[in-house]
Amino acid sequence: MAEVEVDVAVVGGGIVGLTSALLLAQADRSVVVLEGDRIAAGVSGYTTAKVTAGHGVLYSHLESSFGADAARLYAECQLAGLACVRELCETHEIECDLEVCPNYVVVEAEGELETLDLGLKAYRAAGLPAQLVSDLSVLPYPAVGALVLEDQAQFHVRKYLLTLADLIAAEGGRIFEHSRVTEITGEGPYVVRTLEGLARARAVVVATHYPIVEQGFFATRIHPRRSYVVAAALTGESPKGMFINAGSPTRSVRTAPLEDGRRLLFVGGEGHRVGQDDATAERYAALEAFMGENFAVGEPMYRWSTQDNTSIDRLPYIGCTDDEGDLYVATGFAGWGMTNGTAAGLAIRDALQGNENPWASIFRLDRHHYTASAKRFLTENVNIAAEVIKGKRGRDVLDSVAELVPGQGEIVSVSGSEYAVSRDADGVLQAVSPTCTHLGCTVTWNESESTWDCPCHGSRFAPDGHVLHGPALHPLKPADLDLTSQEEP
Repeated sequence: MAEVEVDVAVVGGGIVGLTSALLLAQADRSVVVLEGDRIAAGVSGYTTAKVTAGHGVLYSHLESSFGADAARLYAECQLAGLACVRELCETHEIECDLEVCPNYVVVEAEGELETLDLGLKAYRAAGLPAQLVSDLSVLPYPAVGALVLEDQAQFHVRKYLLTLADLIAAEGGRIFEHSRVTEITGEGPYVVRTLEGLARARAVVVATHYPIVEQGFFATRIHPRRSYVVAAALTGESPKGMFINAGSPTRSVRTAPLEDGRRLLFVGGEGHRVGQDDATAERYAALEAFMGENFAVGEPMYRWSTQDNTSIDRLPYIGCTDDEGDLYVATGFAGWGMTNGTAAGLAIRDALQGNENPWASIFRLDRHHYTASAKRFLTENVNIAAEVIKGKRGRDVLDSVAELVPGQGEIVSVSGSEYAVSRDADGVLQAVSPTCTHLGCTVTWNESESTWDCPCHGSRFAPDGHVLHGPALHPLKPADLDLTSQEEP
């Protein structure tokens, strides 16, 4: 990479980064995209890819917390994101299995019907033409009610994003993979440093899911959650649409075409705070049980987990970090990244072009909605404080690495010092510092993915310590520990 100079440096190659880069390149801005891994290989590549304004029963919360105008603007934003995806697919003939279909919000218990009624009123007040479902036989699993929003979409997000990357290149933009950003300095112009070189840019778009800059004090205002997906080929009738329940635990359902003509069924849910669940394998088991009880499917073909950030007031943060610079972020999509992420690209393009955006005001980084956010702010940050204390003096540790079985990772105490030690499937040990390089919390082992996860702000690391997911910029420090001698009796 060496050194490049551009109008805009985009950090992150997911839906926000690639959409922003393409729209800016089409507006005659010189653009570089810096991706720490591979394009579309992060959170965007692992979504269930529902492209819909039907975000569960969120509109009831938005209307009661922020007023009808804010709920309407949020709905318009989501519809703009949906329209942009469909327009790009049509204009550029993107082959990404885009299918127009209805989106359903389902309630499974009589006690939830009032929630559904309030949700329907909020949808309509926000300008979304939702309807109550009169024939419950259209639903693929037992339920007592549902609302439906027609003319939504689903697609193969990786095929879509990889095509956006090609379009960026065709517009003269440059993309550098395996170029993890380690530092952003300056106040415009900016210097964006990676291990391979640097970019000088008049403006920067931080599209790293969890922002790798702290100008917005995101550590106290957004909170990451891990969720899970299982997929299997249908052997019976395919559901006609996308579905999500209004209650808990979440069950999100959609389908996609397979090359042999069958349909692949996705079931997602089972969310929890990152790094705060030891039994992650049981999450997959619960989803597979739901799938087997309600659908005719073969054996599970795929299992994966992903990560979402939710703001304390449940609105995304999209915009500039201050009034004078051109450092932009987009985060806090709460699982609805396809429309929010695309709309973020539109809003950032408009801001950098000096154009007014109709919904930018509700996503401002400097907003303060105390009524909507105070309780959640206290709950989430007390939780983080508890994890910090637990990591410093309350976490269980092993006394010997010899206790570790293949696939296990634990904090191990050796000669008064603690290490994050894991043993892979072949029995090989690796040891790193247990201290997250973001803000110093103690990492925990994720058994289903063999990663070290930070329970405070969601950074994730491989067993050898390298960064898989920010906000951490630097790997876990290597441990000065002779693992061979620790194995000896």
